Formats: sequence, C-alpha cells, structure tokens
Amino acid sequence: MIDTEKHGGRNPLVEMAASIDIFGTKSPEEQELDRIRGPKVADSIEDDPRFGKVAADPEAGVEASNSSGSYEAFMAMMGGPPPMPGRGG
Repeated sequence: MIDTEKHGGRNPLVEMAASIDIFGTKSPEEQELDRIRGPKVADSIEDDPRFGKVAADPEAGVEASNSSGSYEAFMAMMGGPPPMPGRGG
C-alpha cells in the first residue's frame, strides 16, 4: 500500500507505470541525459579511438601508448604533478 498523503496525493508507482512508453520514445529526462552524454564514440571499448592501441613490451623497450593528453589533463585537474624531492618547488 502506498500512502498517498505522504506523496502529495499522488501514487509514485502509478506515475512510473504511466510514464512507460511502449513505442520507445524517450522521456524528457532521458533526452536530457543523451544531450549531456554527447554523441556515441564507439560500440565497444575495443573500438574506442580514445584508448591507445599499443601494448607495452618491456623486453623490446616499447612502452604502452597513452591517449594523447589524458595524463596531462588529469594532472592539470589535480593542480599539476607533485613536487620532486631535491628539485624545489
């Protein structure tokens, strides 16, 4: 039982059931989420161009590729790299 007095005279379960659309159109909330998320980049993580495709091979001296700017953007967000001992600042 839902106490409608606690919900301003409305039954939230009935409202949720009424919001279901059998035709697949998106609710205003879903449309806003799609707008925030932006365009689809890839169908799977393997196809995502934002990730590096080169695996590390220490025996051959090859380092894994880093997506351009990801580390740098993270460090800028955190206020820069931590100070190195003996190098000041």
